[in-house]
Amino acid sequence: MKKLVNNISIRFAFGNIARDRHVLLVIKDHNGDYLLGEKPDFYPTGICRLVGGGIEKDEAPLDAAIREAREELTIAITEKNLKPVAQVITNAKLDTNNLNNTTFIYLLTGIDDLKLQPNDDIKALKKFSKKDLAELIEKYNNLDDKNLYFGEDGYKHYWNDYGKMYFFIHQVVLDLT
Repeated sequence: MKKLVNNISIRFAFGNIARDRHVLLVIKDHNGDYLLGEKPDFYPTGICRLVGGGIEKDEAPLDAAIREAREELTIAITEKNLKPVAQVITNAKLDTNNLNNTTFIYLLTGIDDLKLQPNDDIKALKKFSKKDLAELIEKYNNLDDKNLYFGEDGYKHYWNDYGKMYFFIHQVVLDLT
């Protein structure tokens, strides 16, 4: 598995950057298009993300990928369906602190993409050609640095900070798959 490092500066911790590890699944349909998760009530307009989520404390990355496929896509897979793509280490400087996150990226193989049903955290799966994915990466790279997300529980983050992490991750996916 290829290891890459992304060094960024952020103003507030957000979702997965606050976790030390998470897993993302690269899903391609029968035409070779990428399928990404939509969360229209959360993400800014036009933003989607690879499907996945946090890795539990004592969970192995492969086990987390299998669990996330079940939770997010309602499919049962085994490790035979997962091909390691990359491990992205994000070092985020936050004031005087550093947050470190490792993202394990796997290509989901040997599945019937027509049977994928978004569940749990994502609302839909959206198709992206390579060109569309490159345009999404640019959107991540250009998220407004003044666009602040406020959660009901007092949680907040800048979308531009979020984009710094996911711009890099999605670029890795485009380059390696």
